[in-house]
Amino acid sequence: MTSTGRAVRTKSGPGRIFYLVAVVPLVVGLATMGVILARTLPNLNSGLQQIVVPGERELTLEPGQHTVFLETRSVVDGRSYVVDDVPGLQVEVRDAAGTVVPVHEPVGYATYSLGARTGHAIQNFEVETAGTYRIRAGYPDEAGPATVIAVGQGFVGTLLVAIFSALVAMMIGLALTTGLLIWVYSSRRRMVRSD
Repeated sequence: MTSTGRAVRTKSGPGRIFYLVAVVPLVVGLATMGVILARTLPNLNSGLQQIVVPGERELTLEPGQHTVFLETRSVVDGRSYVVDDVPGLQVEVRDAAGTVVPVHEPVGYATYSLGARTGHAIQNFEVETAGTYRIRAGYPDEAGPATVIAVGQGFVGTLLVAIFSALVAMMIGLALTTGLLIWVYSSRRRMVRSD
């Protein structure tokens, strides 16, 4: 018996299914982005302690820099507060012994919008020791609108880290998917040319 002398070629290279496999890193990156934002953003509200103004409240604070935000749109105990301008609003911070803690304007401009709450940074202050601090805000020279301030520590930093981490997760997924799609396309193209 003799053979026909015909060699059988086997194709090597990725099949079309690899286009779908290449999308997996993007899906994982987007899912990771969603998880990071879903776990971080709802907890940001709890890090901001609200005070209805004019008024005062004792807060337990940890050492470090704290930011006072004016909430131009807010809800406290079911009541809505909306203001556009608060001329003459002053914030005073005192420690448990009654010593005034200096407040100063923030270096940058920080804003947030979380559900029914919208605010922007108006003051910063530094706490050296953990303890109870009395925060008072009002209008010393004239009557002003009822509004809400919120005091938080590390709020802006936490928000920026969450957003940056989410974007990095998405970008890594996108870069891996792009690389895999290019590899699958070029491998399949070489395979077609060699046939």
